[in-house]
Amino acid sequence: MTETTSTTNPKSGGTLYYDGSCRFCCAGVARFEGTLAGIGVEVSPFENGGAEPEMKLQWQDGRIRGGADAAFFLARRLWWAAPLGWLEWVPGCRWVARRLYRMIAERRHCSANEACRIEL
Repeated sequence: MTETTSTTNPKSGGTLYYDGSCRFCCAGVARFEGTLAGIGVEVSPFENGGAEPEMKLQWQDGRIRGGADAAFFLARRLWWAAPLGWLEWVPGCRWVARRLYRMIAERRHCSANEACRIEL
C-alpha cells in the first residue's frame, strides 16, 4: 500500500472533494466546513466540475471513500454524529444509505423549476 501525506497541512486528516457546480452540495459544504476543519478535513471542489458521480474523501493514509461510505466514515469522527456512523455496521443500513445517496446525487442538479424524474 502506498502512503500519501498532505503537503498543505501536516495536521490534515484528509480532503473532501465535492461538486462545486451543485447548489445543494455547496450549501452542505458551507454548513459543515467549520466542523470538518475541526477534525482536520479540508474541502475542495472537484477540478472537473460536476463530472464525478459522488463526493470523495481522500484520507491521510491515501485511502479514498466515496458517497455514503465517506459520510459514515466522517460521522464516526464527530462525537455528536458517531452513532450515525455506527449505523454502517447494522445489516442493511449500508445498502440503503448507498442507494439513497445515489438517488440524491443523480438528481443534484435539478432545480425547483425543473422536476427530475425518479426511477426506482
